[in-house]
Amino acid sequence: MPDKNDSQELKSKLEGKVQGIINDLGLDVKAPEQEEIPQMPKNIGEASIDWYRREAFRITGGENIILYGVPGSGKSYEIKNKYCKDEKYMERVVFHPDYTYSDFVGQILPKVDGDKVSYVFTPGPFTKIMKKAWKEYGRMFYLVIEEINRGNAPAIFGDIFQLLDRNEEGWGQYHIYNADMSHEIFPDSKEDMPIQIPSNLSILATMNTSDQNVFTLDNAFQRRWKMRLIHNDFNENGQAKHDSHIKHQIKDTGITWGSFAKLINSQIAKNSREMIGAEDKRLGVFFASDSELDSREDFAEKVLKYLWDDAFKMDRSSIFLDSFFTFEELIDAYVNAAGDPLRAVFRDDIYNGMNPSMTDNG
Repeated sequence: MPDKNDSQELKSKLEGKVQGIINDLGLDVKAPEQEEIPQMPKNIGEASIDWYRREAFRITGGENIILYGVPGSGKSYEIKNKYCKDEKYMERVVFHPDYTYSDFVGQILPKVDGDKVSYVFTPGPFTKIMKKAWKEYGRMFYLVIEEINRGNAPAIFGDIFQLLDRNEEGWGQYHIYNADMSHEIFPDSKEDMPIQIPSNLSILATMNTSDQNVFTLDNAFQRRWKMRLIHNDFNENGQAKHDSHIKHQIKDTGITWGSFAKLINSQIAKNSREMIGAEDKRLGVFFASDSELDSREDFAEKVLKYLWDDAFKMDRSSIFLDSFFTFEELIDAYVNAAGDPLRAVFRDDIYNGMNPSMTDNG
């Protein structure tokens, strides 16, 4: 077997012969310039933020998405099954009326170490997920915001609101300067780095349409998001958990959850012609769990209470028997019914409409 020196000598002879042929034919052939392969820095602080835009290293495609639909339609389920189910690559937060910018981004808090008290920046979920995404460039990370409209979203985002604008690759088009965030996200950097959303960070938010007026999301805020309606589908779609759930029978009734909900939703849809926003009161596929369908008391407290107090508050007699004047009377009749508890509280035409053999596309 020839050694390394023999191989090199053979390679040189072949290259010489090839070049001689090229010269004899008068061809103008130039060897391709060797492409410079950029090397990954040893730590984040060795490169500017622009360095990380190179596609050779960082995953692209990050986006801002709001998944919206009626309560229980499966928005959180969609996030888990379509986007990410590994908590290592997620930060999850729930917006509420008392949630603030400092909670979301981070704030300076006292830290006690023995007799000494120091003040340090404590990162919020936004800064935490930004740090993870910038550091680990080879996979997608997710910031999940549940109930985005139950908090004052524009105030919570504050100056990072402008970071939401993205280009086609998912990079934030703009940046801000925040020394505390910079030191947390880029701990090895000697200078304050501009804060920008990387292309491997997606922000997913959920919104119940029935809660739209808790805090209004203005057009300037909404236009920075892709809107995705989660359809409230009570027909079989091939997903085992979904199909099994809609076929689950309500305890002691012989009526499936799917048949019950489709009939009730059809009544709510009819009411929407007279009352604006009534369609958002519809029951979602996962509004009630299997265990709640297996308990008379749980079903009454969860589903019947919602129908009495919210969905049909203005016209309870359109579905319930006229004999009930209070919810206490209704729930007692349902829980203690000797036979089918649904027949004991709903009008005959409503109860008969829940028959699975009848077609109702409501």
